[in-house]
Amino acid sequence: MTEKRKYTLLIVDDEPIISDGLKILFEEEFPGVFQIYNCYYPLKAIEIFKFFKPDIVVSDIKMPKMTGIEMVDKMRKIKDEIHVLYLSGYDEFDFVYSAIKQEADDYILKTEGDAMIVEAMKKMLLMIEKNNSFIEEYQSVQNKILYMEPAYKQQAIGYILDGIIGTEEEFDLIMADLEKPIAKQAGFLIIIGSCKEINPRKVQENILETVRQLLMKAYTGKIDLIHNTIYRNNFVWMIETEEAELPKLLLISVVDIQEKIQKNLGILICFGIAAEVVKWYELSGKYMELWEQIQRSVINEENNIILENTRKNQDFNGEDSTLTEMFGTITERFKLLKEQLDTDNFTAFRYLLKELLRILSEAKRHSMYALEIFYYISNILISYINKTNIRIELTSRIQLIALFDPGVFHSWKQAADYIFELTDAIEEIRNTTNRNDMANIAEKTKSYIITHIADDLCLTKIGSVMGFNPVYLARIFKQFEKEGIRNYIENCRMELAYQLIMNSRLKIFEIAEKCGYQNTAYFIKIYKNHYNMTPQECRERMNL
Repeated sequence: MTEKRKYTLLIVDDEPIISDGLKILFEEEFPGVFQIYNCYYPLKAIEIFKFFKPDIVVSDIKMPKMTGIEMVDKMRKIKDEIHVLYLSGYDEFDFVYSAIKQEADDYILKTEGDAMIVEAMKKMLLMIEKNNSFIEEYQSVQNKILYMEPAYKQQAIGYILDGIIGTEEEFDLIMADLEKPIAKQAGFLIIIGSCKEINPRKVQENILETVRQLLMKAYTGKIDLIHNTIYRNNFVWMIETEEAELPKLLLISVVDIQEKIQKNLGILICFGIAAEVVKWYELSGKYMELWEQIQRSVINEENNIILENTRKNQDFNGEDSTLTEMFGTITERFKLLKEQLDTDNFTAFRYLLKELLRILSEAKRHSMYALEIFYYISNILISYINKTNIRIELTSRIQLIALFDPGVFHSWKQAADYIFELTDAIEEIRNTTNRNDMANIAEKTKSYIITHIADDLCLTKIGSVMGFNPVYLARIFKQFEKEGIRNYIENCRMELAYQLIMNSRLKIFEIAEKCGYQNTAYFIKIYKNHYNMTPQECRERMNL
């Protein structure tokens, strides 16, 4: 063998001639592979084991005062991961059964000769190398996951701010892929930072992290955690807190932070601080409200800090002057509107559309800005109708010509009602025509899961492979399979585990790996939850 790694081997046999002979045998057959220690008494072997913690133990199974099995039990309490080869001159069932139950690597009668012992050791070394290779590969994967964690975290925050995540189940699915998930029950205070000019990514990340550290240091005890990201070229800090008075306190600190950024980096940045703590599902709407107030506040100022005004704008009367002021914020909504419709997220689409149509409904009849709003929305809808090829189905339900000629309406309120009606028709048609496509997506997802059952099957990875937003994919899967995607994965893994336990001689940790579980203890826990018995108990019942 050409093994570069050296393993520690301990040989224990109460007959010195056998113990010494095995040491010579392994040194000759495996030159340079082992650092070998040998002794004649189990108690002495345990002392040697405590000091050197060998990788492999070769032991006589029946010795005076303490059996090899009892000795190995004590050794496993010192170091759990050891490989054991038992040798015995006794072909007795009780000893064989005890060795198997203890999950020894092999059991050989001394009468079978040196060649059999050498062959057993070769098999053991191959298994150890395979296991070590797997551990190294697993560690490499874990390092990659750790490296990708910030990207996954920012993606998850983006889904929340986009309003894509609409239910607690979808929230849990996304957070399950993160090492440090966002707390579902926490309260969040949002801060937005906005620059007129887009700065290099490295500079943006430095600002993002510097502000986070300064706030954490200034408000120790009041802030539990801060999640931050770059979202639509704005800085966003989501502060986990239950302190209702924190927004007013932050106002003073943010002024200092703003001055430092301007002085040290020469960057003018406007900050918006939310006036109240909200839950995660309110963050999307809160972001939009705060962002709109920031835009209105910087019309005549380059550098500003605002504390959100929570009073809703109730006095809009359709005057062009008011609409002109609001139009800069409205254009951002058009981008979001198109993105949500393009992904068939009609819930988020309607949420955004409702506010735009409210503004349109209250506009004066000859408002040019109202006309622009109408054509913006019309273009989004026309583009979607063409892309999805549903024009023929739509024309049998509603007149499409009005999309090109708002003059057919007597008021902007009538135009807004028409757009609502058209949206209803589009959604109904898409829900019907999408069913086959979505069923196909669900089937492909199931196929991928089954053929990659031993791999990392986090929702983000599956979504990336399938080419879909992971939340959207999970929503489709549950709609057609009547169970969550994680439940499906777990059920498939447990079914495979049961078959392997009943029909193979693989060790429990090997079965766990083949079923996608790197932690054997966790695998056993899940298995017991499914079958009300551990894998070993299941195997023992089969052999009764």
